[in-house]
Amino acid sequence: MYLEKLEVQGFKSFANKNSLVFPGIIDQDRRGLTAVVGPNGSGKSNIADSVRWALGEQSMKTLRGKKSEDVIFSGSDKKGKLGMAEVSLFFNNEDRQAPLDFSHFVLTRRLYRDGESEYLINNAKVRLLDVQMLLAKANVGQKTYSVIGQGTVEGFLNTSLSERKEFFDEATGVKQFQIKRDDSLNKLRSSLEHLGQAEMLLAEIEPRLGHLTRQVTKLKKRGEVEVELRELQLAYYRTVWHELNDRFKEANEKLLVLEKNKQVKEKKLISLQNELESLERNSSSDREFNTLQRTLAEKQVEKEKIAAELAKIDARLEVGLERAGKFDTAFLKRRQGELDREKIRLDEELVRLNETVVSAKKDVDALEIDREKLTKEITALHEALGSDEAISRDDELVKMEKRLNKSLEMLGVAEQLEDPVMIKRALTELRKELSELSELAAHLTQSSSKKTQSSLVALTQRKEAILERLVDSRHTLTVNEERLRLEETKRKDIERELSSIANTVKSDTGANPADRQAVEQNLAAIDKELTSIRQRLSVYTNEQTEARQKFFALQSSLQTLQNEINSIANELNENKVEAARQETKLEDLENGIRQDLGGLKEVRDERAKESLDRSSVQDKIMQLKRQMELIGGIDPEIESEYISTKERHDFLMNQVDDLLATGQSLEQVIEELDAKIKERFDKEFKIISQKFEEYFKILFNGGIAKIIKVMADDENDEKDDTKEEVPEPVIMSASATKLKRIKYLQKYNATGLAGIEIQATPPGKKIKSITMLSGGERALTAIALICAIISANPSPFVVLDEVDAALDEANSERLAKILDDLSHKTQFIVITHNRASMLRAAVLYGVTMQEDGVSKLLSIKLDEAKFR
Repeated sequence: MYLEKLEVQGFKSFANKNSLVFPGIIDQDRRGLTAVVGPNGSGKSNIADSVRWALGEQSMKTLRGKKSEDVIFSGSDKKGKLGMAEVSLFFNNEDRQAPLDFSHFVLTRRLYRDGESEYLINNAKVRLLDVQMLLAKANVGQKTYSVIGQGTVEGFLNTSLSERKEFFDEATGVKQFQIKRDDSLNKLRSSLEHLGQAEMLLAEIEPRLGHLTRQVTKLKKRGEVEVELRELQLAYYRTVWHELNDRFKEANEKLLVLEKNKQVKEKKLISLQNELESLERNSSSDREFNTLQRTLAEKQVEKEKIAAELAKIDARLEVGLERAGKFDTAFLKRRQGELDREKIRLDEELVRLNETVVSAKKDVDALEIDREKLTKEITALHEALGSDEAISRDDELVKMEKRLNKSLEMLGVAEQLEDPVMIKRALTELRKELSELSELAAHLTQSSSKKTQSSLVALTQRKEAILERLVDSRHTLTVNEERLRLEETKRKDIERELSSIANTVKSDTGANPADRQAVEQNLAAIDKELTSIRQRLSVYTNEQTEARQKFFALQSSLQTLQNEINSIANELNENKVEAARQETKLEDLENGIRQDLGGLKEVRDERAKESLDRSSVQDKIMQLKRQMELIGGIDPEIESEYISTKERHDFLMNQVDDLLATGQSLEQVIEELDAKIKERFDKEFKIISQKFEEYFKILFNGGIAKIIKVMADDENDEKDDTKEEVPEPVIMSASATKLKRIKYLQKYNATGLAGIEIQATPPGKKIKSITMLSGGERALTAIALICAIISANPSPFVVLDEVDAALDEANSERLAKILDDLSHKTQFIVITHNRASMLRAAVLYGVTMQEDGVSKLLSIKLDEAKFR
């Protein structure tokens, strides 16, 4: 593996793109040496810096800058600054020294002025760590001897013992293992830190998990109680719900039967009502009666006109009498007119009262017949019941009827006496007796069979209604008879007074005028016609007796049917109340079921499989509910919190196990790497030590040179390291102990070295320390060590930046010879002013600084130039 080409663009003074092509193998496995020359300030050292930068150098001090953008061309008076610097190294990898499956690859580093940077291998972005590992495996010492400047040579001998140790990690070829080791240590440290954090989290979670575990146990116990409670409630509710539901259905079915019976009777009632209305509409006597009534009214009007005419005649006669000075006679004439009019009114009132009395008598007779009929039917029902209680109650009914009759007699006496107070008291007593009769009927319904009770109640109510009507009819008859008697007495008195007045007026006037006599005759004729009409109306009343009896019979049937309907309605209402009561109980129960079980489906869909002792079941349910109260209300989310906490705990436990396993694995890897590093380091260190002494003698023509390993004191170092112990609360003690060990391993590499001591004694001198060497001697000593390293562990290429600047011509020649001898092991790129190095170069590049401040390359292949 070797470097084929270097491309630089925008890096420091190389603003334009420049390429340096390096020779490969020339002959006998020798790699051609490339020399870069140029005056001071031309920018030739920027070539070494570009290679160092492309290999991943991070120290701006090493790159002779202060900040990262200092490597980008900053511009000049004639050329503006650039925004990017890019360096690419083209490698020949045919021998696969680099662990890539490519015969050629390009390593590129690019930096933009905004600070963004990137590394690329064959134009694919990679990490810096990938670049470092690749170079380490390819044995390219990017921080030590692959790019060696004059300052590096001077500074190497002035570094501390521990700083030289890093140089030898690359020098001995263990850098790649050291990188792996450091990476493993970092991973182990990270694992242990994570382990400490996981242990800390576990310490926080475990008390909470214990509490949640207890809560979940209680929740589980509560769940078991809930299951048992639900099963008992389900069995209990199934029994009670189906019982109530059956009662509710039974009540509803009974309601349907009663409703149907009521509808049948109501239809029959409507039929009777229609028949009654038809009887009233179709009666021809009614039409005749109406005709007679209209005729009577017309005759009455005609009579009133004749009476008015008679009044006018009387008025004229009265005026004549008054003019004649007969004032008494005039007064009597006026009185006669008044009495005539009053007589006419009384005649009409007597006709009406007679009709009313006749009608009332017939009503009373019909009601008496109905009452006797109902009394017989009630007695028959009582006999049908045949119980002592019924007989006893029937006796009570008889007594009540006697009291009722007595009250009726009292009412009749009161009416005859025309005493309003006594009449009111009699009516009050009568209503009281009727109310007691109704209560007695209600008691009878409670002690008899259902069907007989209904009939008995209906008949009793009918009888009660007939008694009320009988009382009213008797009262009406009595009142009208008395009024008829009074009106007849008044009429007789008026007739006597009229006769007396007529005699007086006749003797006073001598005779009635002719016109008045004619009017009186007309009036008498009208009276005769009125009398005839009233007689015919009286005949109508007699003719209507049979029709009225039928009418009353229909009314009685209608009342009986209405009472039966009322009885059914009462029973219907009672059943509705019972159904509503059952429905309310059912609704209350269903609300309780919904509250306890969440729904009715399980209860309604299935009946209880076996009979239950409700009392014991209810006691058990109450006991389980008290047990639930003792357990207390537990947030149902506690289980999900327990699950999540348990999962978190288990996850952390798994993490701890994984971290422990990872730690053990990493510790094993570190042990293996330590063994490999120590073996490789010791082997290569021995060779380098021998070669160092050999090249030292070549460069100094004798003398003694050694490199000595300075071992670390483990115990003391570890004791000193305890000062950096991590506080106990942050990381667990076991983790802290391992972390202290990691710190020690990171501080001291696998070789156990504290540093490297260099001893160099030129011929003829006694020097105890290399600090006593002159500048040239130190340079030769450093070059001897570098050559020893290259010889023992050659890098694919080495860039030497004016390392021979402090050498005289003789020593420069010796160095050039050594480089020529080593060219079969590595490729040299020498930036120099020395002629000896130039003479051995296969390719010579010249660097010049142009007027615009930009470095420019000039090249020549010296082998070809020699042939020319």
